[in-house]
Amino acid sequence: MSDLQCAARIILLTPLGLNDVKWLASELYRERVQAVYAADDVPDTGPVETLAEDLGVPCHSGHGELGDGSAGLEEIVDRHRGETVVVVRGGSAAEPVLMRVDADGTSIGRLGDDA
Repeated sequence: MSDLQCAARIILLTPLGLNDVKWLASELYRERVQAVYAADDVPDTGPVETLAEDLGVPCHSGHGELGDGSAGLEEIVDRHRGETVVVVRGGSAAEPVLMRVDADGTSIGRLGDDA
């Protein structure tokens, strides 16, 4: 991973977090999301594509393995310095998680708790 001047803000979601896409899109709209990515382990990309469409941003489906520390996730972080993107990947969490990555490392917290 390259040295980041500005934090990349990655909103992590699982398919369970996509139960109400319209509501989620309205919640994420103020985050100024630049793109939505879907990992290979997301079985149904329909809700992912709908989220991207509702946010008015590109959707990148089948983007490989996007687990913590994976090359695919690091590539997204490098590409979106100073920006916010959504990454949908396998898992059981129903609530969005915010991961911030910069030159000082990675921090993970609840969406909306960052100042």
